[in-house]
Amino acid sequence: MNDYLILASLFICHILGDFYLQSKAMVDAKHFGQKRKPLIVFDQELGVMIAHLLHIALHALVMAFVLYFLRGIEVIRLSDTNLYLAILAIALGHLVIDLLKSGWRLKMMSDDNAVITLVGDQMAHLMWILIVWAWLFDDLNNFSGLLTVNHLVIFGAYLLVLRPTSILVMLLLSPHTPKNGDNQIPKAGKLIGYIERAVVLTLIFVDQYTAIGFIIAAKSVLRYGESGGNNTKLNEYVLLGTLASFGIVLLVGILARVALGFEV
Repeated sequence: MNDYLILASLFICHILGDFYLQSKAMVDAKHFGQKRKPLIVFDQELGVMIAHLLHIALHALVMAFVLYFLRGIEVIRLSDTNLYLAILAIALGHLVIDLLKSGWRLKMMSDDNAVITLVGDQMAHLMWILIVWAWLFDDLNNFSGLLTVNHLVIFGAYLLVLRPTSILVMLLLSPHTPKNGDNQIPKAGKLIGYIERAVVLTLIFVDQYTAIGFIIAAKSVLRYGESGGNNTKLNEYVLLGTLASFGIVLLVGILARVALGFEV
């Protein structure tokens, strides 16, 4: 089981490095051809390369910290050679994929395919991690009972339905975003989305699908009451965001239940 623990750990490291430890400014700094004031160097392309290298260094540090920590408490067992090879191979592969994505964005010169680009980019990263894992660790058979695959699957599922899902829903809604007034609480929508997706995922794990319907109904009634049913565009925007958010959480939760061996 040790090899699957390592795989789950590498996936979590990727989610942390790509979503939770990377700000929007860091993402923008990796895009070729954007009109912005360089932060480190005056040459724009060199600045983009430096931003990519800093991002890769961050990923490598996250992987090193997590793998060393898990090995130190004897959750996983792996040699120094395999540990260094895994970090180096995944970091270099991540750099190549990110550079290809940046080149694709420059070629397209449009954010119309932002959702496809994000999903394709993340699938490429996860596939590369799987390839490196199969190369280095698939023949390991050690197991530690301190931390199980089930724990990491659940933790990874919660990570996926928070910031990554928030970004994906934001991209899905960006073409339909209504103009907001000044009477809204800053970032309230993002916090509400975090909480509701965490609650829904928890309900999925405890097999309480009926309660999810009550949450959707209550939110829909509340939003409809705020606008009095007069703002059709706002109502459709909220409904689209709610269905997209809940749909993604349901998919992640069901896949996690399948991975854990639960009945769906």
